[in-house]
Amino acid sequence: MTRQILIAVGAALLTIGGSGIIVALVWLTANKVHGTLPYIYDAHAEALLFLMPALLLTIAIVGAVFVSTALSAPPKDERNAHKVHPHMRFHA
Repeated sequence: MTRQILIAVGAALLTIGGSGIIVALVWLTANKVHGTLPYIYDAHAEALLFLMPALLLTIAIVGAVFVSTALSAPPKDERNAHKVHPHMRFHA
């Protein structure tokens, strides 16, 4: 994968995961406070509902890893110092 693809995919995953976490936590808090979901008291259903923010957090972390990996890698066209000759007379 190229650097631009990693940055684009990572940024998309980070955006989806981050905004999804906020929306999911607001939704879960509102449903818990208002009691609009009758099955919220079922332990199994409650565990599944709280799995969603954890899944979105994992997606956001994977996106952050993609972006940080792409940004920490040097660009392809960067020259090494030992390959650069200061003068044309050193060329064969």
